[in-house]
Amino acid sequence: MQGPSIHDGGSILFQPHRTVGLISTSQPFSLSRGGTSHRDRFLTIPLQERFAIYKCDCLKPVLVSDALSSTRWRLSSSSNNHHGGKGEKMHCAISDSSMGVTVSTHGHGARWKASHVSLYKRTKVIDCKHIVRGGASGSSDSSTWGIVHVVNLGRSQFPKDTNNVLDTKDKENEGDYNDDSDEDDNVEDGIGGAKQDKTRGENKMENCMVLALICAKNSLTAMHNRHSNHDNVPLLGDSDDDDDEEQDDNDDDMSDDDPETVCNGEVVIVVASRRKITIHKRILLEDAPDFIPTVAMHPHTYVNKILVAGVHGDMILLNIRTGKIIHKFACLEKEDCSEISALEQSPAVDTVAVGTISGMVHLVNIRMDVKLFSLDHGVRKQLKHRDESKITSLSFRTDALALEHNIAPLAVGQMNGTISVWDLTPRSNDDSDDEFSNPNKSKRTLLCQMEGVHKGGVAELTYLPQEPLLLSSGIKSNSLIMYIFDNPNHTGRVLRQRVGHTAPPGLIRYQHSSNGTVLASMADGTDAASCQILSCGGKGDNSLRLLSTARSILDREYGQGKGLEKKARQLGLEGGKADLLLKPIIAMASCETKSRDWGDLVTIHEDHAMAYVWSTKRKAQIGPVLRQEEWNISAMKSQPPKSAHATSVAISSCGHFALVGTKGGVIYKYNIQSGLPRGSYPRDAIDMKSKMKTHSSIAGNINRTTKMLERTLKVHKLHKEEEKDPSVLELESKMKKRLQHARHVNASVVGLAVDTLNRTLISVGSDSKLILWSFATHAPHKKSPITLSAPATKLVHARDSDLLAISLENYSILLFDCTSLSVVRKFGLEGSGTAHSGPVTDLAFGPDARNLYSASLDGTIRVWDVPTNTCVDWLAFTTPPTSLSLSTTGEFLATAHQDRLGISLWCDRSFFQTVHINGAQPPSQPFYMDEPAAAAEEEDANALTLRAINDKSVTVSSSNTISEEEENDDETRKVVLPKCDGVITLSGLPVAHWRNLFHLELVKERNRPTEAPKKPPSAPFFLQWRGEENATIQDFQAGIKNDIDDGEWEAAWEDDEDDDGNQTPDKSLEKSGKLSGQDSKRKLKNDPSFNANDENSKKRKVSHLRSELALMLLRCSSSQKFENVTEYLSTMGPSAIDVAFSSLCHGMHDLEEGLELLYLCSLWLLEACGSRKNYEVINAYMHRFLHIHATTIAGIDVAYTHDKSNVTPDASNSNRDEYVTRKKLLDTIIQLKNAHKEASELLRSKMQETLCLLRHFSRMV
Repeated sequence: MQGPSIHDGGSILFQPHRTVGLISTSQPFSLSRGGTSHRDRFLTIPLQERFAIYKCDCLKPVLVSDALSSTRWRLSSSSNNHHGGKGEKMHCAISDSSMGVTVSTHGHGARWKASHVSLYKRTKVIDCKHIVRGGASGSSDSSTWGIVHVVNLGRSQFPKDTNNVLDTKDKENEGDYNDDSDEDDNVEDGIGGAKQDKTRGENKMENCMVLALICAKNSLTAMHNRHSNHDNVPLLGDSDDDDDEEQDDNDDDMSDDDPETVCNGEVVIVVASRRKITIHKRILLEDAPDFIPTVAMHPHTYVNKILVAGVHGDMILLNIRTGKIIHKFACLEKEDCSEISALEQSPAVDTVAVGTISGMVHLVNIRMDVKLFSLDHGVRKQLKHRDESKITSLSFRTDALALEHNIAPLAVGQMNGTISVWDLTPRSNDDSDDEFSNPNKSKRTLLCQMEGVHKGGVAELTYLPQEPLLLSSGIKSNSLIMYIFDNPNHTGRVLRQRVGHTAPPGLIRYQHSSNGTVLASMADGTDAASCQILSCGGKGDNSLRLLSTARSILDREYGQGKGLEKKARQLGLEGGKADLLLKPIIAMASCETKSRDWGDLVTIHEDHAMAYVWSTKRKAQIGPVLRQEEWNISAMKSQPPKSAHATSVAISSCGHFALVGTKGGVIYKYNIQSGLPRGSYPRDAIDMKSKMKTHSSIAGNINRTTKMLERTLKVHKLHKEEEKDPSVLELESKMKKRLQHARHVNASVVGLAVDTLNRTLISVGSDSKLILWSFATHAPHKKSPITLSAPATKLVHARDSDLLAISLENYSILLFDCTSLSVVRKFGLEGSGTAHSGPVTDLAFGPDARNLYSASLDGTIRVWDVPTNTCVDWLAFTTPPTSLSLSTTGEFLATAHQDRLGISLWCDRSFFQTVHINGAQPPSQPFYMDEPAAAAEEEDANALTLRAINDKSVTVSSSNTISEEEENDDETRKVVLPKCDGVITLSGLPVAHWRNLFHLELVKERNRPTEAPKKPPSAPFFLQWRGEENATIQDFQAGIKNDIDDGEWEAAWEDDEDDDGNQTPDKSLEKSGKLSGQDSKRKLKNDPSFNANDENSKKRKVSHLRSELALMLLRCSSSQKFENVTEYLSTMGPSAIDVAFSSLCHGMHDLEEGLELLYLCSLWLLEACGSRKNYEVINAYMHRFLHIHATTIAGIDVAYTHDKSNVTPDASNSNRDEYVTRKKLLDTIIQLKNAHKEASELLRSKMQETLCLLRHFSRMV
């Protein structure tokens, strides 16, 4: 058996393809700084082990990184598990689009915070460093430290060879990592000053990102553990010896620290270039031993300083250059000692917004250490809501629209998922001085409050600079929402959003094919619907979503009614819209036969008796509710019994009927169009007495009166026993007994299926029975029931082959043939070595029913080959799969997993490569699968690289930005080189370049103007209109007078030439291009040195009179290599090529000058056709050349035949040369014809052989 190795991320048949439905995680996103509008900005969002970059204007992923595999393997080397437990988790990612790099912080999944920092160049990890204190990442002290926050200090220039010298030149308004201190301090610390100038002169400079990593101890153990020495920090990832030496040099300052000193915080300055990441400096917060940092920021205009907030509500101002604490703020210590969870710089200098976990937002003047005012969002009396009041994010709005309305909006995100927008403009008539003295007297206005926007809390929100757009993401909502504030009342509305499941999907199914009109594959007839997955949310998420595997913009949620949010507000529901949705879906069935007429999707829900009809065309629940007549829809009335709760569902092949199985063993039949019940299985399951009671009050019903009269006259039991024969009675008793046995008594119906002809209904239950029912008469089959070896749990039906796959409680799978009514295969029997070790969660057949796929809670998926009854593939995952589904063509396998919001797609290798499977030796161990990544949808692989090259903000030279090989990659990719001589190759040029050459006449006819231009009805007074005819004559006359100088005319016609008869004509005048062709010819004819028969003179005239193509042909004729002609024509458009060919010869009257050019052009075509390069382009050029000059060549042939006998030895040299050139031209045309015919026949024969082989191989499958 040949397959991939156990560590390549794939199995024998499948490899990771992509993940759909995963939008965001609980980690905050970061916004790029470049750009002037939201169209030029990007979002960087951590997604578990990767990060994704979204474009702000459309919220589409444009780049997705590789997984954090480098550090994961090192961290999990001591574990036998391939994935090392929970693996790596990314906490923060900051991208610089102009540099093309991203810096991320990450750590082991079991850690409370990040411990490493990695540098990405586009999608690849190029460097990794261990940041936290405590030695190796596996030590006990290291587990208590973590990176709690990252501050982007901006971009600055550093020497290219070393990244330990900072630039003192101010680069950006925000995040400058520069210094304004004196020169002595610069020289002492080795930063800037004279030392910088010397280094800058010797080394090349490059732009680098500067980040401040805020590290802290876990608040639960910070007061009990002491820090250890951090010398010789081990670096994970590929790093050279130079990095180790720099690390040792950077940590020399810490070698003198007292190991017994209590320190709970540290700031690490990191410099990231395009090649590596360097730890520049470590700053221990020893002056504040009890300070445990939580969040930090860089205030505007505060050079080399950051503001750090702590757990106890305290704040410090730190100079990152000197490593000293400049100031400890006391304005918040007396009033609010809660942990500070958010900091944000306001548009006003020296003013910062501070958010706490108690729900308070303080506006603080850090220059004066004064609290301006506070905004309360918490409920302090109710302690159970204290955590929900935590402030998670803050952002100020800075667009011009807010200034016009005289408002200063501040957006506040909380842990309860609410976004509040405040107007910070005071609404009192008091002066600002009075406001400082009594801040509570001046109140602020709450503009709007959006409750429950994100489930689990708001992870991050930010206003886009200079725009009224607010971006927000949730902790558990798996969503990214953009609001626009353009309403007069300053409220926001959703502009665009990307929303996924808030809970792991419990059930997924590919939507049925042939539902649209756009064909995605002409071979198998599938359409765009085959790229769509129906996904049902798990516990806590009651939504039904449509996820596209091709474009995330096509994702949407199926509607369950209009105005649900408004109705939830009216009813005062705490859960909002979610409380009005249907319960989680546990099963669904679809049929495309009647999808255009009525609903084609039926779902059943958890602990619910009724079924609901949906339309995949309208993407909403539109059909009737499938229920019995005595069941009440209203929740205020008595509900159906628990035995009537639905457990399974199926749709008939005709699309008219839906079958619903229940916990009590009864199967109900409904008409999908009307929703009316159409009986049950068995027939006597419906209580007729209860029905009679419901109709007893109807006027005209005499049933009750008739029964009362029979009881009164005692004739209701007469001659009933006497009329029936004993044999008949015995037969009826046996039939009744068999019918009583052929039913699911007090057992759940776990699976239903209907055959293709609507003749048989198959049901399996938890009572180990398989029953076949007559679809029309509702009677059981004579061989029913069929007893199974164990209770059934799942059922899947392949209609084309009429096979049933049934999973049992003993983890085995049976294959039942509905034609022969027998079990034909048994998979995964106990003791076979290929059995599942956990309950089977889902089953699926391949498109041709030759393969069976089974998912289990043991964390594996097995692929069974039905004809040979063997396991051919064994896939293992980090989390157990809960559901799976095969695409219509079988190319992709979709899986849903526990604790994963996204749906994983796996592609089948056998569709694009040869896979060898040994059925005699099934896999002895599982293949551990790597989690697939989300795919970029907007830009190609080089989009961000090209953006970085073209970015004007990059001040480094092009040699530092990208290597010469990378710059020439695009050019080398366009050249198509044959593998050997004589192989036909294509040019790779756009199709329009050569295709339009065949239809130029049609294009010119279509583009011809239908009428002359007319004077506009109301032209401005300063625009003078001139008629077309008058303007042409006037312009022509004016052009002659203006363009031609009198001195040039006199010099061209004067007769006083030099006495030297060998002097050549003036070339400067010809090259200037100011004389027309006729004037130049006149001058040459008057020149005594001019010889009309001289070939060199003729070429000089042709090079001036003809096009650039003619000049290039003459230049290439000396070497007999015309490759430059093909390259030159490839740069021209179809019309320009037509003009160039036409200028070679204007007809039979132009043979004196054009005959030689026609001969050279035919030589070029013969060489190009013989080389068989650029095949389609050369054929287009040849067609155009012959189309233009066919009449001339035919005339030359006739003249050559006529003058063949007239040429005598006494003929002049000119006639003899013209005769020889004509003969060469005709011979070359004949050779060109033969060469083209040979190449065409060769290509046609190869294509025929290829088609025959494909037809032969297709028949073998």
